[in-house]
Amino acid sequence: MPKIMLKFVGTSDTAGIPVYGCNCTACKMYRNSGRRNGPSCAYIEFGENIIFIDSGSDALLQIREGKKFIAQFLTHFHADHAYGLLRLRHMASSAPCYHPRDDKGFADLLTREHELKFVENIPFESVAAAGLEFTPIPLIHSRPTHGYIIKTPNKTAAYLVDCSGIEKQSLDFLQKVDLDVVFIDASYDIEYNEGKHLNFNQANELIKSMGAHEGFLIHQNHYSLSYILNHKISLDYPYIPENFTYYI
Repeated sequence: MPKIMLKFVGTSDTAGIPVYGCNCTACKMYRNSGRRNGPSCAYIEFGENIIFIDSGSDALLQIREGKKFIAQFLTHFHADHAYGLLRLRHMASSAPCYHPRDDKGFADLLTREHELKFVENIPFESVAAAGLEFTPIPLIHSRPTHGYIIKTPNKTAAYLVDCSGIEKQSLDFLQKVDLDVVFIDASYDIEYNEGKHLNFNQANELIKSMGAHEGFLIHQNHYSLSYILNHKISLDYPYIPENFTYYI
């Protein structure tokens, strides 16, 4: 099997970085360097095959045009993770979109699916896609949300976004898996937590509790990045920048 690339296109929260009109440290840094970080979404590419993990931006469609689209694995139906599906459903051939059960869905996706065929996940039951294995893991968030354990011939990764915590059944399951790497939500700094996401200290502790060999933080907020920069904080695990590639 060819190299399996996990590409993070956007790694911020719904506001992105820089935030329009904001002059915090993070937004000024991004704006001055000409960088932009959009909502969290990623894709797995190997050979001519491509699998999307969330679609918070319809830019994914242009980025990977011409690849063989295998499946979409959706963590939840919040707009910053599902927006791109509004266009993806009009593709020329059918493909499945695996997702947690959520009767509200997003917009009219569940009633007008077109070529994107929605398939409800069964928690902890694996799905095979082009030789890879995806296992949905329930997470604590404001909407029904699933992270995924992604098993390839080379590595086993956990993609855990969005979440404010992990219930015992899910954490017990994750701790029994030999995880090479964990990518986990860490939107907040240590002075703020409204209950929808983890702060970076909470995320650090969860990575350690899973015994993963590597850990990365995702779904960054501009305030949390400013907090880290302003306080010169050295993190146990780094945040992933936009357009980051990891081989799994």
